[in-house]
Amino acid sequence: MTWRRLTSIVAGVAVVALLGSCSSSESDGASDRSTTTSARPGEVRDAQPSAGCEAAAPKAGRSVVKVQSGGRERTYVRYVPKGLKADEPAPLVIDFPAYSPASLEESFSGLTKPDADGKVLADDVGAVVVTPEPVNGSGALLTWNYVGTDGWTDDQAFTTAVLDDVQAHACIDEAKVLATGFAVGAVFASIYTCGHADRIAVLATVSGLYSPQGCDPSKAVPVISFHGTGDRFIPYDGGVGTGPANLGLTPETTAGLVFMVERPGAVASSTSWADHDGCGAKPKDATVNDRVTRSVWSGCADGADVELFTIDGGEHTWPGSVGMAAYETLLGPVSDAVDANDLLWDFFDSHT
Repeated sequence: MTWRRLTSIVAGVAVVALLGSCSSSESDGASDRSTTTSARPGEVRDAQPSAGCEAAAPKAGRSVVKVQSGGRERTYVRYVPKGLKADEPAPLVIDFPAYSPASLEESFSGLTKPDADGKVLADDVGAVVVTPEPVNGSGALLTWNYVGTDGWTDDQAFTTAVLDDVQAHACIDEAKVLATGFAVGAVFASIYTCGHADRIAVLATVSGLYSPQGCDPSKAVPVISFHGTGDRFIPYDGGVGTGPANLGLTPETTAGLVFMVERPGAVASSTSWADHDGCGAKPKDATVNDRVTRSVWSGCADGADVELFTIDGGEHTWPGSVGMAAYETLLGPVSDAVDANDLLWDFFDSHT
């Protein structure tokens, strides 16, 4: 299945307010579920319908949903595709922003935005998409609790509450859940997947694949990632670049991101995930075009596979996205060498 190239409307970095109608529900902690297993490429797998398949289908479109987590009210954006049926389990995408507002990530990834023909990709593939809102730090750009920063919220528990909530109110295939994100949103997607591999079928990251110390997923997780060698924010070879100094992050927000200084690079992070998945020791590299190399770690448990797309000279952007054009001065030009969404959905579809 191939996705169309994105055309999305850009939202403001720090001033865009969350839009849409609000609904409310409560969920605390994880419920007991059977372990999600990845399908081998080409394998036909039975769906694992969520509790929401017994409820009426939610209204199509975008809404801001309230959920209880850690004794406080949190929110996430939920997009329900047109034509979602109450009794047909749909794939679920959880899309982690780097910073608040969540609406910025909606534009960057473009999963729920109309394309040039007015079509929405989530509608085309029938996927429910949720974008959780981070709340930690101070100032306009709030972020996630990556490493247990004192006084910050338990965002892994919040993510579990989001998954529980959406799966209780929409008919979701619990074995077909994709975790994705951009930059440090991708870092948090990686952290959550490490500790909750039973809830995530595939991990797909842009400019931020990460394997935290002690990562020991309960099952093999297929992983696809994209990273540019010219990234000035989250450098390809590891650590932190010069770019974040221009974001205007407050000291309170920055305090929770200090761990990134020792972040391994893109190849090392992919190698770590390949090790978690029991893959072959060395990847096979193939030239996609004159600007992109695809590295594949195969021979993994349960046909998981780990893939890294290296964009030569690519900067801190989502490849193929037109939703980031207004930020090229800050983040760098958007690469058109590949379309990340085409590739990540094909990968997701073939591994679930």
